Amino acid sequence: MIDLVFDAVRTGHMLCFAIGIGGAAFLELNVVRRFHHVIEEEGLRLMLFGHKLIKVALIGLWFTGLALLFLRLGVYGGSFSDKLGAKLVVVTLLTLNMLLIDRVVLVEIVRFEGAGVAEIPWLRRGRLGAIAGFSAGCWIAALLLGGIGYAKTMAAGELAAVLAPLLLGSAALGFGAALAAGWIRRPGYGLVPGE
Repeated sequence: MIDLVFDAVRTGHMLCFAIGIGGAAFLELNVVRRFHHVIEEEGLRLMLFGHKLIKVALIGLWFTGLALLFLRLGVYGGSFSDKLGAKLVVVTLLTLNMLLIDRVVLVEIVRFEGAGVAEIPWLRRGRLGAIAGFSAGCWIAALLLGGIGYAKTMAAGELAAVLAPLLLGSAALGFGAALAAGWIRRPGYGLVPGE
């Protein structure tokens, strides 16, 4: 019976992860696609809905992840591994990044409704890109930790040596991409009405 409960919780955990990473990828690609388009109410509604969906998925990840931790350690008598610790760190970083998205990214996007993302001042735009890049890095780190069996045997230092450059590099890449995309001008550049 307990195996059935474990499998059900694990399935819920994977479903929450799929919704979270899928929603995050969709929103980030949608922003890139609309970079030189006017930020309109419809696009804002889509962003806010997607963000709420990702929040629900992240809350689900916490509940199912902690339930799995309880089952694994308390019921099955397993031990706490460095991989489990890394997963908790990554999900905590995702949660903190979600707060930054709430308090910085969405506020900036709403502030520039009627303009384009490319029209946001470069430093603010770079900050938004860094937050988005860090988010992507966290989701990728979570995917790697959950999907690569070798991670179970890695020590904390080895995991940190892989994850830290991934997360910092993702933030730097997001910052640079947001700056570069704002400076790229197409012939006849101008904001395009939203689709």
